[in-house]
Amino acid sequence: MSDRTRGPAEQRPSGTPDDARLEGLVSGFDAMEPPRPAAAQPPRWTGAPPVPGPTAAHAPPRAPEPASASGPARPPRPAPVSRPAAPAPPPAGAAEPAASRAKVAGDSDEAFLATIGVPLVILLATLVRITRTHDVTNQAFQRKLQEFMSLVLKALEEESELTLSAISDYFYLNGMRVRASAAYLAVYHALLVEFERRSLGGIRFVHGVTTAEFERFFQLFLAAEDPALAARLGEAAQEASIFHVVPLDEQSLDSEDTVSLETHDSGSERGRAKRVFWRAVLGTKKIVLRARQSGRPDLRHAKRLVQPVVDNIMRNEYSIVGLTALKDHDEYTYAHCVNVSILSISMGNALGLSRQTLADLGVAGLLHDIGKLMIPGEVLRKPSKLSAGEWALVKRHPLEGVRMMVRMPGLSSLTLDSMRAAFEHHMNFDRTGYPEVEHEWGQATLSRVVAVADCFDAMTAHRVYQTRPPSAFEALQYFLGPNRVMFDPAVLWALVRTVGLYPAGSMLQTESGCMVLSLSPNANDLRRPHCRVMVSPDGSVVPEHDPILWTPMPVHERVIRVLHPDEYQLNTGELLAA
Repeated sequence: MSDRTRGPAEQRPSGTPDDARLEGLVSGFDAMEPPRPAAAQPPRWTGAPPVPGPTAAHAPPRAPEPASASGPARPPRPAPVSRPAAPAPPPAGAAEPAASRAKVAGDSDEAFLATIGVPLVILLATLVRITRTHDVTNQAFQRKLQEFMSLVLKALEEESELTLSAISDYFYLNGMRVRASAAYLAVYHALLVEFERRSLGGIRFVHGVTTAEFERFFQLFLAAEDPALAARLGEAAQEASIFHVVPLDEQSLDSEDTVSLETHDSGSERGRAKRVFWRAVLGTKKIVLRARQSGRPDLRHAKRLVQPVVDNIMRNEYSIVGLTALKDHDEYTYAHCVNVSILSISMGNALGLSRQTLADLGVAGLLHDIGKLMIPGEVLRKPSKLSAGEWALVKRHPLEGVRMMVRMPGLSSLTLDSMRAAFEHHMNFDRTGYPEVEHEWGQATLSRVVAVADCFDAMTAHRVYQTRPPSAFEALQYFLGPNRVMFDPAVLWALVRTVGLYPAGSMLQTESGCMVLSLSPNANDLRRPHCRVMVSPDGSVVPEHDPILWTPMPVHERVIRVLHPDEYQLNTGELLAA
């Protein structure tokens, strides 16, 4: 979590540029050579810099009304986008054809499975988490076990059997995809990791299963974390007289389990990005929790998490950048560190840094806020304005981060780069930030990149003290407005190259009349991001089960307007996570 958006006062700088200025700024990017990062010592600005302090230098602008991207003419706002209304029921007493009755029955079954799917996955993940610190006799475990089995037994009243399968980064319940909301994505992916670790394709429940039988199976499931035991989990279950809970590998899944599965290519760019992203989030959580206990971060673990991100970016796969727009989930505290790492690596790649430097930059981004472990949680989570004393505590986290890193064994160039990024990421290019250093001091190159990534991600995060955080598009306006003097111009150029002209999560209106959601940037043309069509030109809402994806936006399309978040009623976080 970054504190750039907070302080004792609540001032907001004004003067953000309009869309036309953004268009003009980006129009020549394809023909430009990347600017070189400036020298380590920032220049002395001739004009008056922003007023130093904890608020004006760091606060985001008031959420502006996005101007027309095509010029002064602004088309009228469309009606808010919403789900299509359900069809009207047939008149009372009307006879229903047999096919219609069968469809209603099928729809009822699917609706029931959709209702219990997410709770079932969450409860199973909760059981795994509880047993990390307690045994199965623990009251909390037994309570969640009863809740889990209550759902299973209820489902078996309607179904001949119940199969929870994990295929291509998704869970399915009797062949129906379990659609987790953005808030539960970390839990969802944590359980996927547990299945993958045991080479488990699914778990089948059949009539006759009891709570005691599943408890015995669950103990075998936990022990199967050992690869040697995982290979014979099914055999071990039969030896323990467990016949109504059946572990399945992917080859054992029946056609009925997969017949209604939507087509998802686990080898696709977006599939790879999701795996890398969520494994990095879960791995970062482990690093942070261990650092809280040991007083120092695990640099080796951080390097292992960052390398797949570097590989993605070096392959010019930018779907992982789009995933940084996910904010509304339980693990955002850890995801912020991952987001900063991803954005930093991508910006470094735009600047032409070497693969090794990108890896070091990713680690520095991952650990930049580690010093906040030393700040009281009630201060970091305070929903109201910080007092002067609390703000002074928050401003200590860069120094605390350096102190924690000093305890790491050895002294490598990576350690020094990470220490400097932790110390300097709030210092600002024009020296208006903190910590204050008496003698001449300029931000290191990697620190300047991390500073921009940190501020951009933090500005768009959900805060309890904000009615609505700035959108990513509004945040981009902030960076390119008067406050740009706080950041290295070369790094700002790289930011636009990284997130595009219309960052992920932006809802756009095209010239043809489509409403589309930006999913990830298009490195070949910043004006044509990869998108998902939400509303067709005729005003019809595109069905969720049959999405239309533009990869990227067609050349004959053009964005004429960025919709204000108040103009639509869609959960963009869940759509980005789909």
